[in-house]
Amino acid sequence: MKTKNLIAVIAAAFLSSCTPQKEVAGDVSFSREDFQTTKELSNPQEIAIDSLLNPAGFRVMNDSVLVVVNQPNCEFLLELYSLNTLQPLAQLITKGNGPGEMFSCALGLHSNASDNFYLQDSNSKTCYIVDLKTLLNSRRFVPDEQFRYSSEVLPTSDLCLLDDNRYIGYHMWYLDDKQFSKVDSPLGYYQKGEDSGKGMDDFPFFVASVNGARLFKNPQTQELWTADMHRDAIRIYNDSLKQIRELVGPDHFSPEYTRRQIDAPVAFVTFADECDYHAYTDYYITDKHIYLVYEGNKHFDMKNLSPVEIFKLDFDGNLLCNYKPDRYVYSISINKKEDTLYCASRSSVMEPPVILKYKL
Repeated sequence: MKTKNLIAVIAAAFLSSCTPQKEVAGDVSFSREDFQTTKELSNPQEIAIDSLLNPAGFRVMNDSVLVVVNQPNCEFLLELYSLNTLQPLAQLITKGNGPGEMFSCALGLHSNASDNFYLQDSNSKTCYIVDLKTLLNSRRFVPDEQFRYSSEVLPTSDLCLLDDNRYIGYHMWYLDDKQFSKVDSPLGYYQKGEDSGKGMDDFPFFVASVNGARLFKNPQTQELWTADMHRDAIRIYNDSLKQIRELVGPDHFSPEYTRRQIDAPVAFVTFADECDYHAYTDYYITDKHIYLVYEGNKHFDMKNLSPVEIFKLDFDGNLLCNYKPDRYVYSISINKKEDTLYCASRSSVMEPPVILKYKL
C-alpha cells in the first residue's frame, strides 16, 4: 500500500497520555496570565452565501475576495467570491488528473501579504503556485508554477516555499521520540521535483497521525517557526534549520506514544492512554504579528467541538493578546488593519461550516 493511501486509512486514530513539560535551558515557559491582554469574542456576524457547494474551509484575500476550498465530492474544488457582493467570481478545478484538475485540494493561504498562494494535491504530491489576479482575469486554473514535492513531506503540514529550486517541508517520519523515529530533525530542505525514493520499508514506524506542525516563515528574517499540532510548543529555527528558541505553554502537556497493531505494512504509532491531543491547528500572519488557533484539548470530541483560543504574538515571541471566541473556529483570516477576524465555524465535524466575522 502506498503512503498516500495509508494516511487516509489510519487518519482517525488519535490516543494519548500526559506528563509534565520539562523545563529546558533557554526555553520560554508561559501561561495564559502572561498575555498582555485577554479579549472575549462574541456575537459574530455571519456571512451567508447560499450558492456555496460543500466547503471545507475559507480564506480572505486583500480584504475583498473569499477563497473557498470544497470537499472532494464537489464539482469544483475551488471557488472565489466577492466579499462585498457575496457573488461568485470563479469556479475552478474539477476532479481528475488532467489539466486544471486535482483529486484533492488543500489551500496554502495564511497571509494578506501578496496575491500569490499555493494549492496542494496530496494524491499526486503536486504543489501549484497561483496568482489571485490571474485566476480572476482568466476564470481558468492556470498556475504560475507547479512541482512535485517529496513523498517524505507530511502532506497535512504546510510547505515553506523559498526560491525557484527549493522549499522546506516537515518530515512525515519524524517524531520527537527516539523509540519510534530515527529521523533527526522535523524540517528539511528539499529540491522541487525531486524525491528521495525512500518508501515505507525504509522507516520502522508510521507516525504521521501523531506528529506535524504549522510551518511558516518570519516575513522579515530567515527564521522558521513551527507551532506543534499535538504539543503546546512553538519552536523557532535559523536558516540552517537549527532550533534556536522554544516557547512552551500554556497547558504544558507532552504526549506519550505506543505501538498499535493494525493491518498495515509498517507498525502504527498512536498516543497512549486514550487521550487525544490537539494543540495549534491553524495560523495567519501579517507583516508584524502571528495569530495561532489553539485548541488545547486532551480529549477531542468530533461531535461536540469546544471553543478555541487565538494567540496573538509578535515575531520576537512576545505574548500580546489571547482572543477567546465563543465557539469553535478554524480557517482564520485577519484583515490588513488587524481589526477583523474572518473564520469558519461549526459545532460538529458532521455539520457544514459557516463563515463568521468578528471585531477584534
